[in-house]
Amino acid sequence: MNDYMEQLKTQVPAGAWDYLPAECAAKRKVEDEIRDSFLKNGYSEIETPSFEYYEVFMHDSVPYVQENMMKFFDQKGRILALRPDLTGPIARAAATKLLIRQDVLRLCYIQNAFGFFNRGIAGKTEFTQAGVELIGKQGADADAEVIALAIGTLRKIGLEGFKIELGQVAYFKGLIEGSGLDEEQTERIRALVDAKNNVELEYELSRLNMEGPKKQALLELGSLFGGREALVKAEMLAKSEECRRAVENIREVFDILCGFGYEEYLSIDFGILNNFNYYSGIIFRGISDGIGTPILSGGRYDELLSEFGTDAPATGFAMGIKELLVVLGRQ
Repeated sequence: MNDYMEQLKTQVPAGAWDYLPAECAAKRKVEDEIRDSFLKNGYSEIETPSFEYYEVFMHDSVPYVQENMMKFFDQKGRILALRPDLTGPIARAAATKLLIRQDVLRLCYIQNAFGFFNRGIAGKTEFTQAGVELIGKQGADADAEVIALAIGTLRKIGLEGFKIELGQVAYFKGLIEGSGLDEEQTERIRALVDAKNNVELEYELSRLNMEGPKKQALLELGSLFGGREALVKAEMLAKSEECRRAVENIREVFDILCGFGYEEYLSIDFGILNNFNYYSGIIFRGISDGIGTPILSGGRYDELLSEFGTDAPATGFAMGIKELLVVLGRQ
């Protein structure tokens, strides 16, 4: 046991990193460039505590598994949790302290988050996120604003060969509506669509006795990606008003971003369905040839702030600093 304890003295916990001088300098440089981009685009920096009351993260629409959070107790026995991301704490601060003063908030952050996660860099437990939250503004203009900021920021730090994939969770919700599936069955189908596993998806839909146009549309959902042609195909498959509105929403955002000259950085993918319960509309993620996991993710989450007593629409994104450093290093 003593030998084992002696070994632990010389190591860092799994999923944490030492940033040695050269790496730390590169990290600070990227963070400074990102912060400069956010501030120059009218976003004000905010900082929240590293830990919150566990209740901040207990609502149904969380984008993470609560068992993955790092939890402990305060002196009164109340459960505290190290923040697994920044959006929840910022939503709490905005709803309880900032929205009473102004209707629209543009907030940004560069802070660490914590948890036992397998996504992104494998096995990370402490990681730095940089992101923005645009709170109090609806519509395609707001969604396009944060996506344009993401693209501009990636370009500013020197990233090359990346794409922003645009999806819309309401399209899947419209397809699945009226199917009679319960929450567990819907989640199973969502996961298979998101993984583009059509073999298992077809088996699952047959097992659930789903046939006809609805089954065909769900099977084709994973292939609805590309440029404008994906919008045309999605429109042909749309059988409900919710689906049609979702297609039109992506088209509006896509057109605005193309107007900014960003078409080369964009692709459309209706099969993006991660964090299905958390997001309410546009969803997007950044991918790069230099790494096998997303370098950023974001979308519209209009229900979250009501958990803290204030109804307000919101959209935003977070980018992983470690992921960006890996890609920049490989460039």
